[in-house]
Amino acid sequence: MKTKLLVAACASALSQSSNRLVLIPEGQFSGLDGRPHDAPFWSLTAERGRQIALALNHRNIDMVIDYEHGTLKSQTDGKPAPASGWIKSFEYVDGMGLCSSDFKWTAQAQAFIDAEEYRYISPVFSYTPTGDITGLLCVAITNTPNLDELPALLAAAAQDLFIQNSHEDDLMPEFLKLMLKKLCLAENATEQEVLTAANSFFAKVDAAGFGTELAKEQTLNAAVDAVIVSKTAANNQQPDPSKFVPIAVVSGLQAQIATLTANSNKTEVDTLYTAACSNGQLLGDDMQAWGRKLADEQPEEFKKFVASAPKIAALNGKQTDGTNVAANNQQQGQGNNQFTPEDLAVAAAFGHSLES
Repeated sequence: MKTKLLVAACASALSQSSNRLVLIPEGQFSGLDGRPHDAPFWSLTAERGRQIALALNHRNIDMVIDYEHGTLKSQTDGKPAPASGWIKSFEYVDGMGLCSSDFKWTAQAQAFIDAEEYRYISPVFSYTPTGDITGLLCVAITNTPNLDELPALLAAAAQDLFIQNSHEDDLMPEFLKLMLKKLCLAENATEQEVLTAANSFFAKVDAAGFGTELAKEQTLNAAVDAVIVSKTAANNQQPDPSKFVPIAVVSGLQAQIATLTANSNKTEVDTLYTAACSNGQLLGDDMQAWGRKLADEQPEEFKKFVASAPKIAALNGKQTDGTNVAANNQQQGQGNNQFTPEDLAVAAAFGHSLES
């Protein structure tokens, strides 16, 4: 899309006490003579105005304010183009447009303005065929702000100036968008917000211990190189075997400990099961089978059972005392209404009595 360059007829009147220059107004506007003739109107949106201000503030030099666009004329006639003032920074003010409160007049220009020998400020800006303003190229004080068109030679000089600044006008906004995105900032972020976010990022990188010094004017490329060197050295460094153990060794040791722990627990449970069968806590095949299953599948529950189940003393005596066996045989011969010691023990274990 071709970009047109014109001297805007939207010049602002200068005041002796003005502390803010309105360079390009906000919104849609046209010249006093009906321009632009090749677009429906000129238009400056808040979003685009902030982008232009941000791009201008990244320039390394101040923008000159000359007399009657002398900077453009000097490129064709070779005459000096003295400055009437300098703009150090730009800002976008909602409701007003692209402005500057950080400017300074020369002593001679201030005298001209105080005497009202110069009354207008006239910017040169670029715009598209649809009227969208894309950049500010230069500024002048003038008494003829409503020029119909730039003369041919001035237009050519303006075109040269546009080409010189084309990287700034065309590429810088895209670069700024990328940087704002990487810093997690909105596209309308202020310059101070950008500086704060950038310095915070630099501080984090420096504090990471990679040998970077971004906060001390180190370039970003140098800092990235330092990070790569540090990371490569860390990856290639062999660990001290007296201080570090390989993960495989630790995993193997953990597996061995787990096996030993499981075997120890099984031995403990097996010992408890054998004792429970011997002391009458597990009576008969069915109860012993149940106890074995519980011990194998839920050893902790089996431990709880053994800790709370009563021991059958009568059964203990039967297995260890021959006199009890004889007494039992004698009682069995006295009739069918007599119960064996095992019967009495089981009943007692569950809180019952079988005697009439």
